[in-house]
Amino acid sequence: MLTEPISTDTLPAFCIARVLILGVGNVLFGDDAFGPEAADYLARHYQIPDDIYVMDVGTGARKLLFTLALSEEQPEEIIVVDAVDWGQNLGQVSEISAGDLPVTKIDDFSLHQVPTSNLLHELQETCGIKVSVIACDVAVMPEMIRPGMSDVVQTAVVTAAEMLAERYGLTPRTAV
Repeated sequence: MLTEPISTDTLPAFCIARVLILGVGNVLFGDDAFGPEAADYLARHYQIPDDIYVMDVGTGARKLLFTLALSEEQPEEIIVVDAVDWGQNLGQVSEISAGDLPVTKIDDFSLHQVPTSNLLHELQETCGIKVSVIACDVAVMPEMIRPGMSDVVQTAVVTAAEMLAERYGLTPRTAV
């Protein structure tokens, strides 16, 4: 039986960050790599302060979100960076709130499936965490493994990273 409170030293860093930025997607399926690539670009090109945590979660967002829902410490804000298929303009980057997540699935690993989208809503409504999604409209995902994004979505990776850098006042890394 646990008799002492859990120390924040034992919590994962993503639980105690003020802002959590999650790159979601499967790098083996073409443009679905948008989220992980945007997280990677942001981490490589900008200095990330200690109160912001940037993470490529691949297709494992559910477990992480569930951990957050049960944690005593939680971020103030979660930004999910992900590919969506809304049939709009290929490469268009938009920001939406968790309440506006589309029902359309990209593929079987989509962040927008139940229960993940429900968990995002729950984190926002019950836990008071501001949740938003930086989404890139992509073409149809390949049915078989095909790494590599289209040029248009690769450009959108930079757009999304710059959007987040500007929002949080991130400083560009200097070339070494």
